[in-house]
Amino acid sequence: MNSLDRRRVNVQGDTVTIDGEPFRFEPLGDGRVRITGPGGTRVAWATLEGRRVFVTLEGRDYVFDTAGGGARRASAHEAASGEVTMPMPGLVISVAVSEGQSVKRGDPLLVVEAMKMEHTLRAPRDGVVRRLSAAHGQRADAGKILLEVESSSS
Repeated sequence: MNSLDRRRVNVQGDTVTIDGEPFRFEPLGDGRVRITGPGGTRVAWATLEGRRVFVTLEGRDYVFDTAGGGARRASAHEAASGEVTMPMPGLVISVAVSEGQSVKRGDPLLVVEAMKMEHTLRAPRDGVVRRLSAAHGQRADAGKILLEVESSSS
């Protein structure tokens, strides 16, 4: 499993300063974002949750705790329902959890490959993994429910 880096960032509009270096973020849709910074331009996958931004870039996972707040919940349906769905047609390349396992919001659950990129799907909330229907090597259509995280308080 990929390591998880935590960094403090400053957010002002569409510009984010990380370790003193400015980066511009431009949403592309479908959870993708174009990041332009000192090292050039790259496309990453990003999920906003409150003051945290989960980013998967070049096979690495990052969690940014923003100082400014104001970020909206990008996956309100997932958080409310607990369903984790396939973002686009692709292949399940690893499953990091099993049914009955406790998880915390943001924990990596699955890694899928779509459009020749790896995407880490994360727990939308604290809870227990229920109805796991994803398996290594399985092909899945966009929107297919791969697993559900049942709230711990249910």
